[in-house]
Amino acid sequence: MAVQTRRELTLDSKDQLKALADRTRSKILRILEDAPASAKQLSGMLSMTHGRVGHHVKVLREAGLIEVVAERPVRAVTERFYGLTHDRLRFAVDTADRLGFLFGQAAREAAPSSQQPFDPPGAFVTARLKHDDAQRFHERLLELVEEFQAASDPEEGQVIGMAVAVFTTDTPPRRGEWTE
Repeated sequence: MAVQTRRELTLDSKDQLKALADRTRSKILRILEDAPASAKQLSGMLSMTHGRVGHHVKVLREAGLIEVVAERPVRAVTERFYGLTHDRLRFAVDTADRLGFLFGQAAREAAPSSQQPFDPPGAFVTARLKHDDAQRFHERLLELVEEFQAASDPEEGQVIGMAVAVFTTDTPPRRGEWTE
């Protein structure tokens, strides 16, 4: 049962970010990227009770992230199959909320330090830049993100994440203070 959509979902509320920010709900969304599934199927794939999965499905539906894409009668009940409401997410929430979500998601998905292949895994720095220079760095980072995604091999290799951002701040410049 393939569902083809070409829809962009605009995230414009903190409730939507909160729905996305849960590790279990993130797993459900990843599963549904491949194909629709019922709550029963999801509970089997996630080794969770049907009730717990039902709660997460409800939160995702209320946030507009998933929808019922098919139904079928099974004995005295109707089994519902869920699919994504989108192919792409666009953030229309406040930048601070968006950055908090994105880097929080990176932290939630990151493996423990003992499994990290790079030392240090990242850095947090601030600098005083002219707008054109900041724009140039932003564009270079976006090019790097595209290159990173294009290098992905679905057949082999370790799954590696990348979190990047260029943003304005009121914090004075600092270099390499928080690198681990």
